[in-house]
Amino acid sequence: MQQQKRFLILALLALFTIGIGLWAGLHSGLKPASDGYADLGGDFTLLSDQGPVSLEDFRGKVVAIYFGFTHCPDVCITALSKIAAGLKQLSDAEREQVQTLFISIDPERDDPERVGEYVRYFDPSFIGLSGSLEQVTEVAKSHFVMFEKVPLEDSKMDYTMDHSSSAYIVGKDGVIRSFIHHGETPENIAQVLREALAG
Repeated sequence: MQQQKRFLILALLALFTIGIGLWAGLHSGLKPASDGYADLGGDFTLLSDQGPVSLEDFRGKVVAIYFGFTHCPDVCITALSKIAAGLKQLSDAEREQVQTLFISIDPERDDPERVGEYVRYFDPSFIGLSGSLEQVTEVAKSHFVMFEKVPLEDSKMDYTMDHSSSAYIVGKDGVIRSFIHHGETPENIAQVLREALAG
């Protein structure tokens, strides 16, 4: 029964992620791409291991935002590894204009110190963020990110987190410009980042 419930949750998250992609495609056909998706996201403030961090702090840069958790067995590792690989395809000057933020949707286990150490494994420039469950939930909702705590049976961990898996690319003006969906190649990620830098 528990396995069936988890399968249903994963299926719903997959459909939701596909829906976000279709929604983005529909909206991009209705308005110029340069307008971005002003009804998604927005400024927020969460905690890093160096203190409070706001999206507004990176105005003038392109920001890649990914929601996940440090105990994630595979999806988050793959996503962050590919973002890091995509960044390596950019020039030094381009990389200086891009900031990656990883927001934990598991603040019960992920304090700012743990998240900071985790993301720097993928790239020293990555910043990990956490906060209270209420704060993280508010930021996730503003990005249409779904996540749910799922109890685990016969495991050393009490629970895992099921979550949608897309990165949000925020333009220099603080507005979301595009998305990186799970499974994108580093080459495609580099192209998306360059397009955001050019915008």
